[in-house]
Amino acid sequence: MMNFDPIFSIARNDLVIITATGEQDVFLWEHSSRVARSAQLIAQLPVVQAHLPDEFAVVAAGLYHDASWAIQYREGEIERTEILRRPTSKAHRQRGVALMEQSLAELAPEESLERAADTIRALNERDPELVEAQVIADAENLDEFGMLAFCPAILRSAHEGKGVQAAIDTWQRKKEYQFWTARLNESFRFDPVRELARKRLAQYERAMQDLDEHHRGADIPVAHSGQELAHPSPSRTR
Repeated sequence: MMNFDPIFSIARNDLVIITATGEQDVFLWEHSSRVARSAQLIAQLPVVQAHLPDEFAVVAAGLYHDASWAIQYREGEIERTEILRRPTSKAHRQRGVALMEQSLAELAPEESLERAADTIRALNERDPELVEAQVIADAENLDEFGMLAFCPAILRSAHEGKGVQAAIDTWQRKKEYQFWTARLNESFRFDPVRELARKRLAQYERAMQDLDEHHRGADIPVAHSGQELAHPSPSRTR
């Protein structure tokens, strides 16, 4: 079994953002490493193993599938707050491929590295044929379900000068418009991953309900005593 620790170490160096004040921003790194590890586990499912996925390609592609964001930031093309905020393009993926090939050239069999590059390029296809790309797509989509989706939602709200209420409202609108139902039906190739996403979504919904209650102070005993609150709940933004 291949030791992937050196690959994760190199990828971390490539993907951690160093801010103008010298601090480390690990937001992109954590997302990428999480997708890589999830993909590695998904690739072990019997339904995936039947297609003989290349494990190195799965891990490397998972780590570098969004690497272009780090390149764009370092070259002054985007601000930190823009990372992972927009859809990607084929050109975007290719820049990540180039960084991966440069960084991992000495650590991987040439055939596996080429497979990883093809996997990243295939991620912008609606229905990729490569099983490795299918695995990465499922892993990345899974990252949008459950409590893992909470931190980006709050960060996005804060960057836009909004607060907790905006994140709650966005969740409610998506639920009303059946967004999550559509995502469950359309975003996963492998049924075991879809079922896991369904469980995570149920947990996330309970957490958002609690967040809404806490934000409104609805769990505070005085709120149920018949007394009028000094600060009523903020109105929903539409």
